[in-house]
Amino acid sequence: MSYNARVTGNQTEPAAPFNITEVAAFNNPWGLDFLPDGRIVVTEKSDRMYIVTPAGVKTSISGLPVSVGANGGGGQSGLHDVATSPTFAQDRKLWFSYVAKGADNNNHLTLASARLDESGGTASLSNLQVIWQEPSSYSVRGQPGARIAFAPNGQHVYLAVGDGDIPAANGDRGHVAQQTDSALGKIIRLNLDGSTPSDNPEASLGGVRGQVWAKGFRNPYGLAFDGSGNLWLNEMGPASGDEFNFIIKGANYGWPLVSNGNHYNGDAYMPGQPYPRHDTAPQFTPPAAYWGWFSTTNSMSPSGLAFYNGNLFPQWKGSALLGSTSSIALYRVVIDPATNNVTGVERYGRSANNVYTGAVRALKVSPLDGSIWYVKGGGDGALRKLTPQ
Repeated sequence: MSYNARVTGNQTEPAAPFNITEVAAFNNPWGLDFLPDGRIVVTEKSDRMYIVTPAGVKTSISGLPVSVGANGGGGQSGLHDVATSPTFAQDRKLWFSYVAKGADNNNHLTLASARLDESGGTASLSNLQVIWQEPSSYSVRGQPGARIAFAPNGQHVYLAVGDGDIPAANGDRGHVAQQTDSALGKIIRLNLDGSTPSDNPEASLGGVRGQVWAKGFRNPYGLAFDGSGNLWLNEMGPASGDEFNFIIKGANYGWPLVSNGNHYNGDAYMPGQPYPRHDTAPQFTPPAAYWGWFSTTNSMSPSGLAFYNGNLFPQWKGSALLGSTSSIALYRVVIDPATNNVTGVERYGRSANNVYTGAVRALKVSPLDGSIWYVKGGGDGALRKLTPQ
């Protein structure tokens, strides 16, 4: 089984330089982030959120809104990402994304913030504010995206929005990623109060079009800034064609008009057939790397993205770390800082202490000591920590 990336260098599978320690068990965990004191906030898709100490002691957080994933429903959708606000020291705000029923009874990706209150060993959310909700009339069926990233200067919030798996009249899926009246298949950029920044690409047009930073994405499950302030995104392709993208203001990444993947064999429209490839349409921005361009190569299904700038793994400084849910591995992507070109990929399916990596749903680097933390997805999910062997 091959999980190759098409880059200027090669993909390798070196011996892992890390040990894996399991910290706490979870049921379908989806997102995580660090609090300033080193504790970790973890979400579960079925409307649960916890504070976890580095030793693994969990405290449930009450007061969450209801998502379509309550009680284990919602398919791919539910409670998703969580991010500690850049203003946490002043207001103790957490930001989180979830898919909820709107006033029209359709499923809409939602971005909210709330204050984290702690007292007497308990934790709860208060002053919940819905910052943004996907405004179109479509009902999200899956592929929500839902990753949150804050600008390095803390002034703006970015939200990766999936295409919602919305079928067109002919049964093809993804057309909404190119529609200007929908936020599906886009990156949204907002001020922290939810208003539209005046320097967005089409801010003067107002509405959802003014909120869009870039478009043409399928299912973006990773969104993060590198140490130089560049924004990157990874997304799950259809049948193969998973992508790692360098994000350019106002750019169109082409989905579903181009993809280096294929239609699924069971699709109603063009079953099993390839999409037009990126190299046939230069008006669209191509990926920095993609997986699965051979018919025999499986997708790696990227989920989660972080950039390593810590000290525990000095040989990894400047690298991107991607999770994978189908290749059940951690990937290190090597980037030339002068050109932002990908020059190599390393896949780690097990640790030096012989623990299988598992399906990596999300990952973050500890700002305190540079250790790498991730949530392993699934019903037997877990919060795990990587440290040097």
